Amino acid sequence: MRAAEANAYLRSRLSRIARVVVRVILGALFRIRLEGRPPAQGPYILAANHQGWVDGFLLLALFSAAPRLIFLGDEHGVTNRWWKRAVLALFESVIRIDRSRPADVDAMAAALAWLRDDGVLVVFPEGNVSRREDALAPFHRGVGYLALKAKVPILPVHLSGTAELYLGRELVVRVGALRLPASTGKLRVASEALARASRADVAALGPRWREPAVTCKRLRWLTNLL
Repeated sequence: MRAAEANAYLRSRLSRIARVVVRVILGALFRIRLEGRPPAQGPYILAANHQGWVDGFLLLALFSAAPRLIFLGDEHGVTNRWWKRAVLALFESVIRIDRSRPADVDAMAAALAWLRDDGVLVVFPEGNVSRREDALAPFHRGVGYLALKAKVPILPVHLSGTAELYLGRELVVRVGALRLPASTGKLRVASEALARASRADVAALGPRWREPAVTCKRLRWLTNLL
């Protein structure tokens, strides 16, 4: 086995082990559950709401290792701490996008290449972390643009319970039905329409929010851990 192949194999094994460790840790701290069945194969775009730092780890813990998930993430947000860089090196799971640029062509090209290689691209189309269970911001049109350019469907996913964390909190990932892109008219208009439709799909998966009747929220500092 060549050195490059050996290194790739080692990284793959470490990534799989790390996923198991994440699942064990999250399972020990919270009540985690997956509702619905993700597609067995890619390519597709996973579009989800974004409420807190645990969202990405929750998806990695509950989705299978194949097809592999790659996240489209803000460059500053994922590299501003040494441990974040270490996690990225372990999982090799983020395409960094520079939001200071009007259009990060390199990040878009990498995302499209991943989709064309039958991968799964995870996008949080709100663009920011809401930190609220009862809010869903408009989706940026980029999610529609990528789906149309790569000719891949969008999988709506709703995460609940992740805005405020404490011991025993129920964290649920709900998986919807794939939405196939239909390109009609100009790309920008079609991208915006697809982004709105995807937002509606994610919103429809979310249950009506009610604050859990919890008197003692142990380890609530987990909310702002990362």
